[in-house]
Amino acid sequence: MNRYRATNDAVKLRLIRPEEYDGWKSLMNAHHYLGFNRIVGKSLHYVVTKEDQWIAILGWGSAALKCASRDRWIGWDRQLQWRRLHLIANNARFLILPGCHQPNLASHLLALSLKRLSHDWQRCHGHPILLAETFVDKSRFRGTCYRAAGWQLLGQTSGYSKCNRRYWWNGRPKLIFVRPLVPDAAKKLCAPFPPPTTLNRKDDRPMIDVNQLPLEEEGGLMQLLKTLVDPRKPRGVRHPIETILAIAVCAVLSGAQSFTAIAEWAEELSPEALRLLGGKRKTPPSEPTIRRVLQKIDADYFDAEIGKWVMQTFPLAGQAIAVDGKTLRGGHDAGQKPPHLLSAILHKEGVVIAQTNVEEKTNEIPKLREMLDPIPLEGSIVTADALHTQKETARFLVEEKQADYLFIIKDNQRNMLQDVVDLDFGDSPPEATTIDKGHGRLEIRSIWTSTELNDYLNFPYVGQVFCLERDITELISGKQRIETVYGLTSMPADQTEPSRLLEIARGHWSIENSLHWVRDVSYNEDRCRIRKGYGAQNMASIRNLAISILRMAGARYIPQAFRFCARKGLEVLRLVGVQV
Repeated sequence: MNRYRATNDAVKLRLIRPEEYDGWKSLMNAHHYLGFNRIVGKSLHYVVTKEDQWIAILGWGSAALKCASRDRWIGWDRQLQWRRLHLIANNARFLILPGCHQPNLASHLLALSLKRLSHDWQRCHGHPILLAETFVDKSRFRGTCYRAAGWQLLGQTSGYSKCNRRYWWNGRPKLIFVRPLVPDAAKKLCAPFPPPTTLNRKDDRPMIDVNQLPLEEEGGLMQLLKTLVDPRKPRGVRHPIETILAIAVCAVLSGAQSFTAIAEWAEELSPEALRLLGGKRKTPPSEPTIRRVLQKIDADYFDAEIGKWVMQTFPLAGQAIAVDGKTLRGGHDAGQKPPHLLSAILHKEGVVIAQTNVEEKTNEIPKLREMLDPIPLEGSIVTADALHTQKETARFLVEEKQADYLFIIKDNQRNMLQDVVDLDFGDSPPEATTIDKGHGRLEIRSIWTSTELNDYLNFPYVGQVFCLERDITELISGKQRIETVYGLTSMPADQTEPSRLLEIARGHWSIENSLHWVRDVSYNEDRCRIRKGYGAQNMASIRNLAISILRMAGARYIPQAFRFCARKGLEVLRLVGVQV
């Protein structure tokens, strides 16, 4: 082991304490060739210790206002530069103290500093750092330590210095080095919205990344809201429909559960925020205005437009789509049946692509075909429970939509169920198995498949039947139960691995976990008493849209993301495409 590696653990870099600043400043002023007065703008001051002795000090500050080579490398315009310059930090001072000589020490210290720079900047100044820059006097140094630490040479300055608002020629051009702190730093600096912030310092992954959403140009969310037909008479309209709907979406993203809660959230909007949302007045819409609009908007059309917007991000070919219904138990008056909504959700992403109301005089079976008819399903797989194990539904999916199906078989198809059960799948070892441990239980899932009934069953386009067994053990009590489910699919056995079939069959329940559970628990939907007009369905649609927005923006835990949006206040407007 060489000398440098042997002493790695003894070298530590940390932020200075307030009482150490005068000593830090004195050392920098005494030993750095530029001296030291102060770092302009936001700053961080570091010290490097070895056996409690200071061996080096570093200072980071705000980025240079103008740097032609850097700005060309990033590719931003002047307007965007003003909004993003705070995401760059400048290594304004770097000094290894006299008497400390250790091979590769300078590049090692730069690496240590960059490793924690963004975290420290977030904690001290409220936002991350995406790019580090520095300027090296080429008459004194060659920038060797920066090159060794992975910095990139962009060129050199023109030799001007800035003092207050004036520039003067110093005759000493400097080398310009940059070091990205995140992948695609230049792309993120040019993105329409600021980079995501992390939920806490222990988690490097972003909570919400607005730049993943299709918000810009004609396909943006605000543009979609403008296309909706306003159900009000034009005379006397004070607030545009897109303003009311954008407010409702933002309020629901922040956890609002009722019209009153939406109106209370809107009261916090400034006149400038209302203007950005398309408002024409300085005061927000009242609760009666919000209520009347959401009760009158054509709910099915609203759902269809939301689905189109979501599908801009996710091509459906090869996707598994779960279809299931949900009753809004609190959304009705005495003597009336509660609204029942049928939804389609992507297994993997957990976003809703379609929803429709199932009226009293019909049921889910014909409404499934009506809901999926305008959606391009070619190459996708539609999964549904036993209610939809119907011949006409299978023909519709395969013949008209060029999609595959995966249906569950239960007692509503008693003869078919008995035929599949008689295959005695358990006499042979399973073809695929998964094991999951969580929520206080151990769950082993196994699947068996067969093509023996393909020509026997009176059901169109059968590719294979399957048996899915779930062996569940409660870890605390030790209680064990076994659940067995049978089903059939149009996916050919020679083109579908049993493990893939097991994944799709299991993924069908994502509509319960990713959508219905979230709406029930996080939004308390079953206790919501909105019941007039289209109000209940439109509120469910806005909840679906809010959940989809968060999932598309990278949120992993929806309740946590709601709390995050509530803490961020008006920054939630970015999630509908508004720059704040």
